[in-house]
This record gives sequence, structure tokens and C-alpha cells, in this order.
Amino acid sequence: MLARRPLATAATALTAALVALSALSGCASANSGAGLVTGRTTTASATRVAVIGDSIESGLGLEPEEAWPALVAADRGWRLDNLSVPGAGFVAQGSNGADFSAQVDTAIASDAELVLIGASDNDLGTDVSEVAAAMEKQVARLHSSLPDAHIVGFNALSGEAGDDELAPFDDALQKAVEGVGGTWLDLGQPYRDGAGLVQDDGEHPTLPEQQAIAAVVETRLGA
Repeated sequence: MLARRPLATAATALTAALVALSALSGCASANSGAGLVTGRTTTASATRVAVIGDSIESGLGLEPEEAWPALVAADRGWRLDNLSVPGAGFVAQGSNGADFSAQVDTAIASDAELVLIGASDNDLGTDVSEVAAAMEKQVARLHSSLPDAHIVGFNALSGEAGDDELAPFDDALQKAVEGVGGTWLDLGQPYRDGAGLVQDDGEHPTLPEQQAIAAVVETRLGA
């Protein structure tokens, strides 16, 4: 079971690797989230946060509290609704038989103040224009239904898919998110190809690498 301690402490051993990762991954966009004020809040006034994602965000193969959204939420005192579903994407149907539109419905119903929404390698194999249209639709729904919410998009995280495969989908989501005044986070690929960092299925991160993703998210979000 994951020890309850601040991510800043939990990720100390990963600091050097993360610095190297940032250099290798390239710079995030100009709207990459540096200085984004999401706040470390008290329980009484905790920010309501919804995460829309797939099996990486849901922590498949681990305990729910070991997934990176839960780790970041615990560190920041967020009230988290991790809506992520394995197998889901903007077009791909997940284990619950629904795509991201169902997660968007729940995020809207929860009156989230901050929404994190990621591209997904589950949409690979679908025409990019079809996925891009779905991305634009769902991001627009979030923005129109939650006009005061901060929408933060991030790139697809994958242990198997290559950057060239993922780039058109990441670019499409970045365009949709920034188009409504949201923030884009380039998280790179913190755990790909690392010995012992990926579970036996070759796709999903182990606990240390969920912690590494969480540390990168913390850095990109800022104070």
C-alpha cells in the first residue's frame, strides 16, 4: 500500500530522472501550465476536480489511490472525481461501454471547478478527423456547461504507442482546449521503455511510475 506522504518527498529519488525527462520531452507549449493557479486548498474549501481519462489515469493494475490523479489530489487537497475508464477514448468505448462523453456528463453534473482531460491511445485506428471532431465537441460542452471551470488538457500517456502515432491526436486536443481558453500540459512519456517501470502487459505504469507522472503533473501545474 502506498505510504501517505507528500509527493515532493515521494518523488525525491525521481528528481534527476524527471529533469532529464523534461529536457528530452521538449518544452511544453507557451500555454503549458507554468504558474497555473489551481491551489493547495484546505479541506473546507477544496477545489472540485474531475479527471477524464483512460486506464492510465484510472490506475489499472493498481489500487485506485495509487493512480496519478489520486496522488496529485492527495497532495493538493482536491476533492477528486476520477472518472477515468479503461479502454475509453473520445471515440473508443471503454469497459463501461461508453466513450469520454459519459465522463464529460458526470464532470458537468459534479459542477467541477477544474477539469483535466487527456488524449488517449485507445483512439488509435480511428480517423484523426473523427476523433478531433469528438474532442472539439466534448471540450466545447465542458466550457459551455462549466463556464467558470478551468479546463486542462494533456497528451496521451502510453507504454506502447509511439510519439508519431500519438502526435496528431495530442495536437487536436491541444487545439480544442486552447480554443476555449484552457491550458495544455505536455507531460512527455515518463515511463515508456523503462525496465521495471511498466507492468507485465507492456502498457500500464507501475506504482513508481504513477508517482513519476504525478510529479511531472505537479511541476507543469505549478504552485
